[in-house]
Amino acid sequence: MTATIANSTMKIMKSRCWIIFLSLFICLNLSTPVLGADCDAIRKAIQAEKNLKERRKMVANAILQCPEDPILNYKYGLSLERFRKYDKALGYYQKAALLNPQMGKAYAGIGDVYIYLGLLNESIEAYQQAAKLMPDNSRTVNRLACLVIKRKALEGGILTGVEFIKVMDRRGKISTNSPLLLTGPALQYQIAFIGNSDQLLPTGIRQLGTVGQAMQNDAIAQARFEIATYVDSSDSALVALEESKKRAETIKDQLVTNFQINPKRIELSWYGDSQSLENSKFEEGWSFNQRVEFRRIVE
Repeated sequence: MTATIANSTMKIMKSRCWIIFLSLFICLNLSTPVLGADCDAIRKAIQAEKNLKERRKMVANAILQCPEDPILNYKYGLSLERFRKYDKALGYYQKAALLNPQMGKAYAGIGDVYIYLGLLNESIEAYQQAAKLMPDNSRTVNRLACLVIKRKALEGGILTGVEFIKVMDRRGKISTNSPLLLTGPALQYQIAFIGNSDQLLPTGIRQLGTVGQAMQNDAIAQARFEIATYVDSSDSALVALEESKKRAETIKDQLVTNFQINPKRIELSWYGDSQSLENSKFEEGWSFNQRVEFRRIVE
């Protein structure tokens, strides 16, 4: 009886061992395509594919075979970004940068997504890292420089004429995906006025002075601009609208009278307090609604 029980036990143990072995064998064989994938060959095949639609399919499949490949993570992030799937794209760009901290274009991708999400400081930080790793990449360096200028204007700093021209001497599309105008020939400038009035503070006069000098420069001497004003008013919407209109007229008068800017080069718009920015996204203490937007009219 004891021998029979022992034999049965041995058979059960052997059976279980065989099941475990078989399970491991199946798992290993199922995972072989991922573990043994030739990621270098996959990347080359993607690079050789001329059809954009097919290439995107290949990238989507490749990321399943080579999930730890930094280049493929970057390429998949780029594909997602082009379809405006910004949150997902950000994750793949970040993973690419984590897998290869020296991949400058991964940081540039992160910066681009932050631009689309309207996160100015985060985009600048990402582009600073990208520029550090790719100092000879003109697109990266120029975009970083423009972002820094745009932040300076938002903070109410006094731009130089060179800085104003650098942003405006471009013909790219002005971003409209977020309240912040982070791409294209446009600036959101916190011009210094006295309270909610249309009277300029000395800082405001200096700010418009460099704008006027820049508009005289040959680089943008023929360019036309839309100047839009916004206020942060506690009064009625009609009062806020009138305040912003007066500010727009003051700015145009300064540029036309003091710098002989052709009035036909300036179109005015005013919006009162109807298009305020969400301060929660930015540094505390910035008065984003007391702003003037300069947009180059690209013809």
